[in-house]
Amino acid sequence: MKDFGDAAVLKKLGKYEIRRELGKGVMGFVYEGFDPFFERAVIIKFLQKPKEDTAHAQEILARFRRKAQATGRLSHPNIVPIYEFGENTEVAYFAMEYIANTGLNVHLDKNSLFPLSDCIDLMSQLLDALEYAHTLNIVHGDIKPANILLTKDRRIKITDFGSARIESSAPAQDAIVYLSPEQLQGGTGDRRSDIYSSGVLLYQMLSGMAPFAGGDKPSTLHKIMNETPASLVKLNPAIPVALQGVAEKAIARRPEDRYQTAAEFLKVIQLAMKPKAAPAPAVVAAESIVMEVAPSPHEKASLESIVDFSMDDFEKRLEETREEIFRKGGMKEPEELDGVSLKEVKLNFDHAIPATQTQATPDISPAGEATSSNLLAGLAQEARGAQSAQQAALQDGQAKAKQIDETLKQLIKYFTPFIKHVNEMKPEIKRIYRYKTETAYANLKWQNAILDFRKQSLSDLALLDYFALTITLCAPHPLPIKRPWEPLENLQKELQNSRLRLADNTDLESIKRKQAWLEVQLAPDFPIQIRFQGNYQENLIDVTCRNLEAFGVTTYKLDPDDVVQAFIDNMGLYLLDRTDNLPEQLKRI
Repeated sequence: MKDFGDAAVLKKLGKYEIRRELGKGVMGFVYEGFDPFFERAVIIKFLQKPKEDTAHAQEILARFRRKAQATGRLSHPNIVPIYEFGENTEVAYFAMEYIANTGLNVHLDKNSLFPLSDCIDLMSQLLDALEYAHTLNIVHGDIKPANILLTKDRRIKITDFGSARIESSAPAQDAIVYLSPEQLQGGTGDRRSDIYSSGVLLYQMLSGMAPFAGGDKPSTLHKIMNETPASLVKLNPAIPVALQGVAEKAIARRPEDRYQTAAEFLKVIQLAMKPKAAPAPAVVAAESIVMEVAPSPHEKASLESIVDFSMDDFEKRLEETREEIFRKGGMKEPEELDGVSLKEVKLNFDHAIPATQTQATPDISPAGEATSSNLLAGLAQEARGAQSAQQAALQDGQAKAKQIDETLKQLIKYFTPFIKHVNEMKPEIKRIYRYKTETAYANLKWQNAILDFRKQSLSDLALLDYFALTITLCAPHPLPIKRPWEPLENLQKELQNSRLRLADNTDLESIKRKQAWLEVQLAPDFPIQIRFQGNYQENLIDVTCRNLEAFGVTTYKLDPDDVVQAFIDNMGLYLLDRTDNLPEQLKRI
């Protein structure tokens, strides 16, 4: 077996050319490679298989595979994507996006504070990515500045998902401060461990230092397990006090005392950064008013009437005024007016004004002369009708949006156990896929399937944005393709549209020379994808299918009312090649 400790030994891994060694980790080596098919640089991480086939060695290898598989499911702008996993008798490896930027640790090591707005922006990106991964039950386990790449336009890219669950050795001194107490005590940690590490990072970006840093390893561990970090506000007075409380809760020693989701963590950060509303003007008692300018006799009388107002006095004056009106009119005071008892009116009036009220409120309701206007009455009725219609439309829209969200959840609930069972069965797919007229994929076998979904935002109440199911089918062997000569780049672009690729053993150098025919082999595996996208504007579900019936993309509209159990079962039967027809509820665009 080769010793891959010498970079000169390794020249190629699969289709990737090895250019230079970038570093060495506990698990293996990290190289910069080159993908000749897509003509792009990649990062290649590989694990050299142990010489002894022990149970421990097999577990390490299995974890490495699971890490690649789990991270390969992630598709988020702030997560470094994995392109491919490969394995031979000597090594296991995976290729990922090459990010030509430095880790966040390089910036933090300069002990320079980030502007507050940059801190919040970077944390928003980090927590958004973690919430996305956590919804897929994928925990990073090793959030630290070195695993967060920072681009020139201040975008972050998280790398090395699952590293802490793979590396069995003790963490290095500079990594201890980012690991949660439960991880340091030997536990694997969960999403709340990622929240703890993110809280440490927030503290460091705001203050210029990690909360428990300093001293040797034992003293650092003691601080993490027993001490309270220094006040953020004292270290950086420019920090809002509310933000200090946010950071302290995130790095609480017990997991149950922290934020339970990344979405919750981000929400309280945003609330802490909102400017406080101006306090409402205090209600000043009338007797405390000081007039700088002497009031007129009329104003003085008005003020006195407000200050001295009482319900008993008001009722007395009202009774005197009423008696005077009827006395001057020479008529007896009626017991009722227009069929309404005056006693009832008085009772209603007493009920409407609390006994503690000290100021009369003028009646500006549409009464008296206003009600005599037919126009005003008609406008009022139209306004009430329009308001009712708007409220009804809003409620109807909310109900339909909820129906779309529930439909997407129903699909996820069905296809989660579906792919688990079928991935174990690995059934044969008899359907034939023809690429042009030259090549036919036949005798296919179900290789693997994964599902992916995402909410519209980080809010706990956010609606689902989409649900996608991706299946990889594989032919028994690579497929030859032969056509009149044309530049290889043209074929590569053409293949990319259908997510096809050249076989790994393709000798690119031999076909760069112009010949009469272009002859290559296509890789035997290719993906099928169905994506259900919530169209909340049209109250429909947009369905995009790639390579489903044939190579290429087809789009459909789907009414949520049509997603009944029979529809979902028919989709499953079609994917298993047990029926030739897609469900009729899919309306092709």
